[in-house]
Amino acid sequence: MEKYFENLYKILFEFDFSDVSTDRPIYEGMLTLIWTSLFLYLPNHTLPSGLQQDFLYLGGIGIYLIGILFVWAISAVFFDTIAKIFEKGGKIRPLLTYSAYTLLPYIFFAPFEMLKNSSKIGYFFGTKLEILLFVWVIILYAKSLAKTYNLSKTSSVLLIFLPTLAISFAFIWLIGTCFNIGYIYTV
Repeated sequence: MEKYFENLYKILFEFDFSDVSTDRPIYEGMLTLIWTSLFLYLPNHTLPSGLQQDFLYLGGIGIYLIGILFVWAISAVFFDTIAKIFEKGGKIRPLLTYSAYTLLPYIFFAPFEMLKNSSKIGYFFGTKLEILLFVWVIILYAKSLAKTYNLSKTSSVLLIFLPTLAISFAFIWLIGTCFNIGYIYTV
């Protein structure tokens, strides 16, 4: 257990995935993903009173965790599919293992939420710190992609923002198509 927490520290503050073994069972990474993602869910949802509300609350947590695991798996499939285009694919299991640890910075989410609720200055700093927290998660995910597919830092960051770029180009293309169709029907 001590080795597990040392690995968490190395990943969190040194961005070092070298001690994470892809031979370990996938449920270890899955459990890490689950308990770290709970830090994002619990501060935003208050504990209700009453038996029916308790079941609804637990059901909400269950649906949230299933959603987190679904997004985790789908993102691994997406990035592995993109890597197959460049003949580096076929590494879903290592990517799942490494990316399970990328939500570790969310353990600091609850204190930042408390800071946001303390005062106006606390709200200002809390929001900025939460933005930095999400950037930290993106950096960790980029490191996990770089470790899995032997990519450079810039390539892994670009790979993360590839869906955003694709949606932007699709939106621009859609607007251009609408204007072209409008021009065709006006002539």
